Amino acid sequence: MKPVIAKTVRMNKTEAKYGRYLDTLLSKGEILDFRFEPFSIRLAEEKCFYHPDFFVVYHDRFEIHEVKAYDRSTGKPLCKDDALVKVKVASTVYPWWEIRMVWWNPTLGTEGEWEYRTFK
Repeated sequence: MKPVIAKTVRMNKTEAKYGRYLDTLLSKGEILDFRFEPFSIRLAEEKCFYHPDFFVVYHDRFEIHEVKAYDRSTGKPLCKDDALVKVKVASTVYPWWEIRMVWWNPTLGTEGEWEYRTFK
């Protein structure tokens, strides 16, 4: 049997910014808790997994938030095809969780705002 080696999980800059945003929602009481990359979801056999960025606990529901960078040239989140497919499959296989793709749009408001797309 091989030992399980825990990998160090680090946030990129956009994920860290979203984590700070979730901290403010937590301090305001709008959410109960959140975790960064707490688990993996098996989508199919043979090593096909989805690793959600954030698991967010609201008063009445759970949500998975996938954080993406913003592509200024297209005005959309920067998302590769395989990542989008995994989010769509996860939302179908696990319909009791709302999955949101979240990105920071610097062109909104005076300083920018978080935008999202919901998958159900």
